[in-house]
Amino acid sequence: MPLYGLTSNKNLAPAIKQELVDLFTTAHCSIMVAPEQFVHVVFFEGIPLVKNKSLYVHANVRLGRTKEQIDKAREAFTTGCAKILKVNKDKIHINMMEIDGKWAMEGGFVMPSPGEEDEWMEKVTKALAERESSTTNKI
Repeated sequence: MPLYGLTSNKNLAPAIKQELVDLFTTAHCSIMVAPEQFVHVVFFEGIPLVKNKSLYVHANVRLGRTKEQIDKAREAFTTGCAKILKVNKDKIHINMMEIDGKWAMEGGFVMPSPGEEDEWMEKVTKALAERESSTTNKI
């Protein structure tokens, strides 16, 4: 969480995909103030899109962001995608949906609410270390 699904009407070169992953990761982490390991970007390519769009972005982000954060992220994604794909901004469609963190898991742990990431990360790191230790001791 977040999950960014990028649907394109053409197949994208690996370098373009990496630029898009970097864009979404960097923008999300800097605007939404979240750890980069939370960001997931998946691609769906060669899919016909309506109204001559080049890219459709379906974004699921955790509930609790401010309107300013959502607006700033949407603008960063639209501008960045248009630049990377070398198309006009009107060829990019972004649909952002807010999902309560309790509906998502990372590593088997329910996601925290925005602002609670540090405490969550500490708890998860400890739990994973304990899990690893108990597994290692059984071998």
